[in-house]
Amino acid sequence: MKNTKKLMSLVLLLASALLVSCGGGGGGGGGGGSTYGSYSSPYVTSQAFVDALNNVDPQYADSYIELYTDETIRSGIVGEEDWFVFYDAKYNEYKAVSVQYVRSIIYYDYYSNNSALADEFRNIEDDDIFSGFFNGDPLGDDYEVVDYDFITDLYFGRNSGFAYEDEEDTFDVNLMTSDKEKMTFFKKASAISLTYNVSIQTSMSLVTLGKKVEKMIGGNGEITNEDQQALVTDLSNLTGVSLEDVTAAQADESKKAELLKKIADKIGSTASNLEHKILPEVFGVNLL
Repeated sequence: MKNTKKLMSLVLLLASALLVSCGGGGGGGGGGGSTYGSYSSPYVTSQAFVDALNNVDPQYADSYIELYTDETIRSGIVGEEDWFVFYDAKYNEYKAVSVQYVRSIIYYDYYSNNSALADEFRNIEDDDIFSGFFNGDPLGDDYEVVDYDFITDLYFGRNSGFAYEDEEDTFDVNLMTSDKEKMTFFKKASAISLTYNVSIQTSMSLVTLGKKVEKMIGGNGEITNEDQQALVTDLSNLTGVSLEDVTAAQADESKKAELLKKIADKIGSTASNLEHKILPEVFGVNLL
């Protein structure tokens, strides 16, 4: 990477280098008279939908939302709808569901209500399962079963292949253009995780951050003030501490120890590993 010293001075700012719903609320398809006919719930939220599933399946009333729509990377992809992930107690599995799809479901009742919506969703599931589609609609365009990957700490859709995870901890995997690029990404992350004894999630964040820095530097070796601020924010999210925390710790040994422990806990490592291996080897910082 070009201009390493300039980059290191930037990173040192925040860590002495590395020292450093939609979907909430009730609501739903209220209104609509008392004439028997077709209805929908055009304003139902993800939380209200899951609550309704618990109401219609009282013997499996432990379903809950795992990721709201503002926490899933698929919701932020151009052309995709708003997706949330919930634990489905009835089937003991996680599902990703499009809010727009739920709001478009047509059911028959005397008025618009979320319980009838939940019943109809279960009917659709039953029909899909009967047709051999055990993981949701075939392409994962409306809803799908997702699997949690303990290695990458991500949820992946069985039918669509999309990753669903907390937006603060998203990586560039879905933005990569080839399987080869994805494989290179995961190999780098795995190597960092093994070498420096940090969680795979932290390793993926570091690889993503490195790719971002390379793009920012470009061909002239310069990083703008806006780029610097963006990197400071990224590093703060990664470490769980702010620039102010770092500044305060520089003059106080007890605060430095607390800071090291806080960061180590956040990145899935130890304070000793952070101080004696990661800081000096990755960032060229020696706190001794």
